Amino acid sequence: MNLKQKKPKVALLESIRSIGYDFNSALADIVDNSISAKAKNIHINLIPSIPAIAIIDDGEGMDEEELDSAMDLGSKNPNDVRRADDLGRFGMGLKSASFSQCRNLTTTSLKNGQIRSMTWDLQV
Repeated sequence: MNLKQKKPKVALLESIRSIGYDFNSALADIVDNSISAKAKNIHINLIPSIPAIAIIDDGEGMDEEELDSAMDLGSKNPNDVRRADDLGRFGMGLKSASFSQCRNLTTTSLKNGQIRSMTWDLQV
């Protein structure tokens, strides 16, 4: 597995963290990604000892390019044609919802027998 480091400006990340999500709205935004990926089962596990939240689904998964795009800030053009059931418009929801609640976001995906994972660590 290759590691990629993304280093946007600190001010941008702090602005994104302050968009104003409450916990429930942030969680709903992330779960919406599972629904868009046609997940039939979505499990939300709270792990207070770490503390962490794991959202696990059986959706379509992402290949390397899709995962890279999902973890990029502003990865979607709002003018692009998208599926009628796709609520994602700007490519910001996963990151802004997550960063509003934490400083570490790891997304792991299984597609075509390949496991891929990417992490944002705002504490570095």
